[in-house]
Amino acid sequence: TLRLALYTLLIIAGAALAATLAMRHAVRQSMVEDAGRANQQLALYATSLHTLIERYRALPAVLALDPELRSALKGAVSPEQQDALNRKLEKINGAAESSTLELLDRTGLAVAASNWRLPSSYVGHNYGFRPYFNQTRTQGTGRFYAVGVTSGIPGYFLSSAVSDDDGQFLGAMVVKLEFPELEREWRQGSDTLLVSDARGIIFIANQPGWRYRLLKPLSDSDHAELKSTRQYDKQPLTPLGFQSLRRFDDNSDLTRVEGPDGKADYLWESLPLTTEGWTLHLLRRPQVAFEDSRNAALAAAGLWLTLVFLLLFLNQRWRLAKLRQRSREELEQLVEERTRDLRTAQEGLVQSAKLA
Repeated sequence: TLRLALYTLLIIAGAALAATLAMRHAVRQSMVEDAGRANQQLALYATSLHTLIERYRALPAVLALDPELRSALKGAVSPEQQDALNRKLEKINGAAESSTLELLDRTGLAVAASNWRLPSSYVGHNYGFRPYFNQTRTQGTGRFYAVGVTSGIPGYFLSSAVSDDDGQFLGAMVVKLEFPELEREWRQGSDTLLVSDARGIIFIANQPGWRYRLLKPLSDSDHAELKSTRQYDKQPLTPLGFQSLRRFDDNSDLTRVEGPDGKADYLWESLPLTTEGWTLHLLRRPQVAFEDSRNAALAAAGLWLTLVFLLLFLNQRWRLAKLRQRSREELEQLVEERTRDLRTAQEGLVQSAKLA
């Protein structure tokens, strides 16, 4: 009875272990497949962002060739010239559907801008401290994502040098791109989408509370440069706590994140955007189908029990065969002993008859 109870306990424990291992494997396989789908979706989001930027990348270079803009930067800009330039940039900006256009002189002073009618007009403000202006002066083109120090609205600044016929630097033509429509489009899905810069600062997010989070600590030189360029002007940069629980590949993890909505586990997919020096991140809550994991557990338990019962059946057949073999051997031995006794008895009778 004790042995039967022990065997029963072992069978049940084996079935439970097989079911647990199968369920864990099903969950892991489901996550791997979900991570693959998320990675494909991430590539589509990256394409939409890249397409939007490429649409405007050539605009500053084209406008920098405009004779009227080049002529205005060769000397002091009169009020009449400034009014004409403002209206021209306003018209071009409306046709191009960009966020803002501005013309900077060789010192970085905005002499005209498409938003000249607004209280947050760029006209009259100097942006020589911005990295994109220094890049344009030394390299011919510039790019820089920052919070607008005048408007307070973040955007991506793309610039191109305005030069005279001798190639001398006169100033810069700048287009500013803002991404509210892109963020609204990304917000349609259930995924959390983030874009971080080379320092690991999240500056685009489709969910509230994620923007201006730090993915890694900033060095003293980082703090100094951010202060001088006013890249994220007056924005508090707070660390985002996260811990990798399981790594699928270099850019794919199951991660526990202490986000704005509390602690939660995400499939975290990352895709470097090498052209801009950014990284696009997609965070998705793992969707493990309960039915699939349950079916895997039941199948594993069923397979284990089938194997156990097959082994028990084979063991029983082996024991019966062994018992039959033993019985046959005992019977043969008994017959042999009886035959020997009978033969001995017969020999005794023959011997008695001879003596008589």
